[in-house]
Amino acid sequence: MKTILGIVIAFAAPLLLAQQPGGADDIPDFNGVWLAGGGGAPQGGMGAPGGMGPPGGMGATGGMGAPGGRTRAQVTREAQRVMDDYDLLVDDPAYVCSASSISRAWGNPTPTELEQHADRVILRHEYMDVERIIYIDGRDHPADAEPNVFGNSIGWYEGSTLVIDTVGFSPSVISTVSGIPQTETLHAVERLTLSDDGQTFRRELMYEDPATFTAPWTSSRTYQRRPDITMLPWDCVLEDAGYEVN
Repeated sequence: MKTILGIVIAFAAPLLLAQQPGGADDIPDFNGVWLAGGGGAPQGGMGAPGGMGPPGGMGATGGMGAPGGRTRAQVTREAQRVMDDYDLLVDDPAYVCSASSISRAWGNPTPTELEQHADRVILRHEYMDVERIIYIDGRDHPADAEPNVFGNSIGWYEGSTLVIDTVGFSPSVISTVSGIPQTETLHAVERLTLSDDGQTFRRELMYEDPATFTAPWTSSRTYQRRPDITMLPWDCVLEDAGYEVN
């Protein structure tokens, strides 16, 4: 009986931990699958590198084509030079099966799943099979973290909001249409605020980087809980990662 009980407790531990500390009422419940906007969206499958339509849903100036909002990026001269040299049909990171940035992972019209634990939140985007781990155990960013496209993320709760603070990025492209560069000095803050009924959350994203922006660049978008959707593998294949040009 003790063995069986131990197995049950071990299996249930992630769910129990997600409610600590302070009880379930103190932690907003983001567990589950979410989709931007009000409509459904095709899942999986490779077409253009961005998946469905323009890569990452970004407009020419970095504006969101889907529901939501984004301030116009104010960039440095060096960033503008990089943008002027950028060629979407050649330089898009999706050609090497990279989701390229936090913005693109959130902006692609495919599902996102959150899984909460006491010490971390696992954030999965269907697009390019992105998986991020946000540590919420009180640690600081490590000084020796290996830079990567999605950086090193720590987080905490502020009432109904999950705050995600990220540094430690590797060079990439934030906006894959306009070519806004991502550098090692980028700092990103995401704020996910759950609605009172728990069925939607508002995602606010702020970028700051002295190498790229002369002022913080912000965006926001609303996501709906979608228990009817199952996350599918993206399975990007390098040989198929390209645009069809007629």
